[in-house]
Amino acid sequence: MNSIRSGVTAAVLALAAAGLCLVAGTANAAPFPVIADAPTAIASRYLSPATESPAGANRFGCRDRDGRNPVVLLHATAMNQSANWAYLAPTLANAGYCVFSLTYGQTSWSGNTGGLGNKEQSARVVSAFVGRVLAATGADKVDVVGHSQGGAIAQLVTQLPGRAEQVGTIVGLSASNRGYSRVGSITDRLPARAPGQSYWGPTHRSIRYVNLATRFDEISTPYTVTLMPPGPDITNTVIQDVCPASKIGHVGMAYSPTVAALVRNALDPQRRVPVVCGSDFPG
Repeated sequence: MNSIRSGVTAAVLALAAAGLCLVAGTANAAPFPVIADAPTAIASRYLSPATESPAGANRFGCRDRDGRNPVVLLHATAMNQSANWAYLAPTLANAGYCVFSLTYGQTSWSGNTGGLGNKEQSARVVSAFVGRVLAATGADKVDVVGHSQGGAIAQLVTQLPGRAEQVGTIVGLSASNRGYSRVGSITDRLPARAPGQSYWGPTHRSIRYVNLATRFDEISTPYTVTLMPPGPDITNTVIQDVCPASKIGHVGMAYSPTVAALVRNALDPQRRVPVVCGSDFPG
């Protein structure tokens, strides 16, 4: 009996050790905890240090078994990586993706909160982070998912020398694609790329652009500012065209199972997952 117990114990320890190696070296680790409720995620993570990663993110030894690009997540205005990506980062990591995130755009007065600094400086910070991800993973390209301002920053990064060739797909979640975000009478204008240019372009033929928008967006108004002009490598999807009953709002885009499925299908069209309509955080 003791020999049987010893054998079982040895087997368990061996499996545990293998699991630890799996966590360190591949994307398919044990499930990471997911916070699906937006108010809970924001309340519990908004005061987290800016350097605190969301669950499943920033495993720099990660290798995607399916050969997909590493995914860089860029948060919205006045957010940090931990709060903004408490749902999507672990959801993607649990699906086998190598996920990376950072808090960008901090100022001397914003503390742990980002997305408040000079946008072009933010783009340079994100660009350096992309370089770090590429060096660590050995990948040729990254894919980027940006929420609100994060989507616009992703496009600005691709205007920097050499970066467009290193980005495969940009997925915007209620992204500021027309160069500004408006809340009522308050307009946050992002730096134009040329005199009089209101878009973040030019777009790059080597990049796929997927924009997810909601008609109930209360931050970027009208919601059409989160879409791009039609083009061969541009896909615009309004959530209510997929799920007519959805009342999802701007913030809720980062915490939605529906949006997460659409993101996964944008990142990996060859392995599409079902898009289920359900209750999403409305705000």
